[in-house]
Amino acid sequence: MTMKLTRCAALIALSVCVALPARAQTPPQSKSAPEVTEPVSLEGRAIFDVAPTSGALKETVQRGQQLVWIGKGPNGRRFQISNVSVAFLRNGDGGDVKMTFAGEVSSLGYRPVDEAKLNVIVRTKGGASLHSWTLGFSVKCGDNNQPLTPVTHEVPRDLAANLFTNVGAVEIAEYSEPNSPGLRVQRCS
Repeated sequence: MTMKLTRCAALIALSVCVALPARAQTPPQSKSAPEVTEPVSLEGRAIFDVAPTSGALKETVQRGQQLVWIGKGPNGRRFQISNVSVAFLRNGDGGDVKMTFAGEVSSLGYRPVDEAKLNVIVRTKGGASLHSWTLGFSVKCGDNNQPLTPVTHEVPRDLAANLFTNVGAVEIAEYSEPNSPGLRVQRCS
């Protein structure tokens, strides 16, 4: 009888252990606050006139234009590029043309979560579009009028001669993509 009672008690104890739900250990919560981001947009497009510098080089004319990304809230400026320059360099035989984008970046206390992008649209003097190019660049928290690493683009060979001959202006606009949430920034800490 003791044997049956011991066996019965063991079965009851085992069934209770199996029936109780296992409790998972929850990891300790991090003390730091989650990174807060906010959407920003380019304050407005910028149009730069293009002038020849030499027979093989044309550059945008400097008129103090800036590219400024703004957010909501006090002092909406989040980061900017000043001293913007787009140059067109043609090689000796005229078959190859390279475009180079340069400028100076300032973070203004914010930095993009991802790479910032721009659309560069090459236009004739009359405003017709000749070619477009999307470029990306990074912004770091400590940037204060820091020169951007120049970004270069080779114009497709079949467009190069016509583009170099007829370029009259460059429009720089905000990069946008369908179904994209847009550029987001976070405050530098």
